[in-house]
Amino acid sequence: MHGKPLHVTCITTSRADFSLQRWPMREIAGHKDMRLSIIAGGGHLAPSQGATIDEIRQDGFVVDETVDMYIDGDSAQIKAAGAALATMGVGQALTRLAPDWVMLLGDRFEVLGAATAAALHRLPICHLCGGDVTEGASDDAFRNAISKLSHLHCTTSAEASENLRYMGEEDWRIFQTGSPGLDSIHHVPKLARSQMFQEIGLPDHPQTALVTLHPSTLKDDLGLSELHALLAALDSHPDLQLLITGTNADSGGAEFNAALKDFAARRPGAVFRQSLGQNLYVNAMRQMSAVIGNSSSGLYEAPSFGLPTVNIGDRQKGRLRAASVFDCGGTAPEIAAAIAAARAFSGRDIVNPYGDGHSAARIVSAMLTLSSQRGQGEILAKRFVRYNQGQRA
Repeated sequence: MHGKPLHVTCITTSRADFSLQRWPMREIAGHKDMRLSIIAGGGHLAPSQGATIDEIRQDGFVVDETVDMYIDGDSAQIKAAGAALATMGVGQALTRLAPDWVMLLGDRFEVLGAATAAALHRLPICHLCGGDVTEGASDDAFRNAISKLSHLHCTTSAEASENLRYMGEEDWRIFQTGSPGLDSIHHVPKLARSQMFQEIGLPDHPQTALVTLHPSTLKDDLGLSELHALLAALDSHPDLQLLITGTNADSGGAEFNAALKDFAARRPGAVFRQSLGQNLYVNAMRQMSAVIGNSSSGLYEAPSFGLPTVNIGDRQKGRLRAASVFDCGGTAPEIAAAIAAARAFSGRDIVNPYGDGHSAARIVSAMLTLSSQRGQGEILAKRFVRYNQGQRA
């Protein structure tokens, strides 16, 4: 353990990863033995993504450095440039901040660029949500690459921890903390149902679904066929009120958002919001009757509310699932049938496989534990460990 507060720099590139890192960030900021700094970039700075850097500041955080790494466009060349900008910009920011640890989350190409910069600076990396599996998107490859660059793994489940062991990661680096996204259930103040509906701009209706469909980055059409099928399926449930949220910064996101906005504008009882912010998003989930789409939140957070999820297509393929998740293919009849099944779901006796909503304290404890028990040289010098007949070698 350092004689001075342990300085942790959190890197966030989108509203999606900030919503999960928010509570570990607060835990670090409030800890007497730690100090937080923040690098924000990517979609946080892009008007097309809602300029969500304001959400970070409205949450009481100080953004120490911003890195412009978002380029509007879907080509491989543009994404490669974004990853390069992330590596360069984060590298410059880390030189100025000089932290003891870097904390980052997930599976995006710009996060891989940020992790590369941290590794080149010989800074220990705490990676959140490594070992998860999403076979239907390019996220898996980036997530696994980030895991191999990282020195501490805070996992969402026992299965994710085991996946990292099969990747050769040492046991002492792996801490099963649960998903930090679930911490919001205990911390976000509850809004009255009437106030929540007023803020999202819909009348109070007992059958209101939260709809979020992201592009499927491994599909040739980026999942546009699934988007059109979803809209047709929703038309077959005209009595269902809809809160539709925008996509993340994936390829095809602008086209998805345009189609979703147009659909919401012409359908009675539907509203489109690019970003709700975490407080309103959590309160919306508390009052919804179902979640529909392919967002990870339908698998991560929704089960903790006893909320049924219609999970479309392969984007979340391979993730653990609660009994409240209804998987379906990407055709309109399949989606419509899954929506009907979800609407008939009782919501009783649901166990969320991603934890109990107390991960932030465990994540902070993991960093403090490694810093006090292991020297920086030992933390940085990674060893590949092989399985031997099902046991750790």
